[in-house]
Amino acid sequence: MPAEMEPLDVNSTARDVEDYLERFDIWCLTKSDMDDKKLTTYFLHFVGKEAYTLIKNLVYPESPIDISYNELKKKVLQHFKPINFVAAERARFNMLTRSHSQSVRDFVLQLQTQAAKCDYGAQLEDQLRDRLITGIQLPEL
Repeated sequence: MPAEMEPLDVNSTARDVEDYLERFDIWCLTKSDMDDKKLTTYFLHFVGKEAYTLIKNLVYPESPIDISYNELKKKVLQHFKPINFVAAERARFNMLTRSHSQSVRDFVLQLQTQAAKCDYGAQLEDQLRDRLITGIQLPEL
């Protein structure tokens, strides 16, 4: 039987919560007979006491066990990822410039890491290209 997951830390960043939920999804793939009810049950079990209380408040007046895992996941993400989060992350992305001591490879990795938080969707490649050209600071370009 696969190892259990640690509880969800209610003081996590939005990124950490996304990672937790992705890891839970991966864990669920290791289970053979997973229906929606079991998915919800496992999720509510693994998140721990504090996160369960938070989820209970997020879905009130309904009971968490009566809600699908996908809906619970959506509510949790909405709680940890406020609306202005994307705008703030995009502002950070658009301010990135390569320092003279930073390699181009490290700058590209920094851009990709920050862009992952920006929800660019189909515009991701264009945004990365534009920011790379603008922020690379190479005199020969």
